[in-house]
Amino acid sequence: MYTRDSIVAVRSFTRQREGEEVVIGSPDTGVFLAVPPEAVEFLDLLALGKSMGEVSDLYLQKTGETPDLEDLLSHLETKGIVEAPSTVAGGQNQIRRAVRETNYHFSTFPQSIARVLFGRVVLTCQAALIALALAAILRYHSLMPVPRDLVFYRQRAFAWTILTIFTYAGIFLHELAHLVAARSVGVNSRMGISHRLWYLVAETDLTGLWGVPRKQRYLPMLAGIIVDAAVASFLVLLLLAERRHLLFLSPFFLHLVRAMAFTNLMRILWQFFLFVRTDLYFVAVTYLNCKNLLIDTAAFLRNRVARVTSLVRPSLVRPVDQSGIPPAERRAIRTYAALYLTGRAWAFLTLFWITIPVCVGYWGSLVPALRVGYSANPSDFLDALTASVYFLFPTIAGFVFWAGALMRRKGA
Repeated sequence: MYTRDSIVAVRSFTRQREGEEVVIGSPDTGVFLAVPPEAVEFLDLLALGKSMGEVSDLYLQKTGETPDLEDLLSHLETKGIVEAPSTVAGGQNQIRRAVRETNYHFSTFPQSIARVLFGRVVLTCQAALIALALAAILRYHSLMPVPRDLVFYRQRAFAWTILTIFTYAGIFLHELAHLVAARSVGVNSRMGISHRLWYLVAETDLTGLWGVPRKQRYLPMLAGIIVDAAVASFLVLLLLAERRHLLFLSPFFLHLVRAMAFTNLMRILWQFFLFVRTDLYFVAVTYLNCKNLLIDTAAFLRNRVARVTSLVRPSLVRPVDQSGIPPAERRAIRTYAALYLTGRAWAFLTLFWITIPVCVGYWGSLVPALRVGYSANPSDFLDALTASVYFLFPTIAGFVFWAGALMRRKGA
């Protein structure tokens, strides 16, 4: 396909220097990849209309080496950066959409408003709100929401209706914060549904942040946590106002506010599951400049296990060759390995400290109501049934997705 006379059409792309590599990509397709600086030079020359032979000769004169342009361009063609070549006689051609363009969400959100919402004034106000809430909790420890706040023994269906609406609204607000913060630096993104372990989650694709300088990536990545913390702080201050008799809340709504605050708190603490792709994981990837941090860390730990098991049975765990990873990245991987293991421990701690106790608490309340049946107490039966659906469906769905992913991984 490629000859010395080939003219290659190059699609416009962003570029950001990352250590010894350059991250190039297309915001339209959401495809970004790291290439050597020489590859960017080749693309710039090809974009000027030079043939592959001319580019190869220029590089040969400069370095004394002949570049392997065909393999590079074949790969870039699959990513939609370049088009299959034409000859000089064939004339100019248009970039074929080798990669389907991404449909972004809220791409028309005004960037000027996004900059205000995530500007210094608003962020300072949110920081002040969070500081006040932390000070209140330090003064009155009982203001801190706890797992048992999620358990309602009366008006279960009504409580979980409100709590479910609040929770999903909070999830949407969390993801919207990512979207708007990304728009503030000129990047479009999109929402989706996925899972992390046994938790059903929403997620925002912020791949486009690879097209902006590293310093501009942190705020969009942390925007969801900031908003969650601000909402939780507001709810804690409501509890403080009720405690100081500045407003009145019935016991039921007081309980509901505590449950709402706890769901926001858990959404923040969940981000510390640093062995999966959480917001804080991507912050670590950006800070440490390791593009395959999760996979490389898992391989590093596997090699440590292989080293131990080799003393007993050498073939039990096969090590992974990581000699090709640059020394700086290897040092970062060793540092992140401790966070990786801590994240796993934290995930299972929350399973036994929060998820299972809350399920057990509801089990003791819901099973008797469901066992006596509709005819014995229609209102209590319907209340228990509705609460069961609200509470159990996301948990069961999360476990199903998690189990399915494990089975697919073992079958691969």
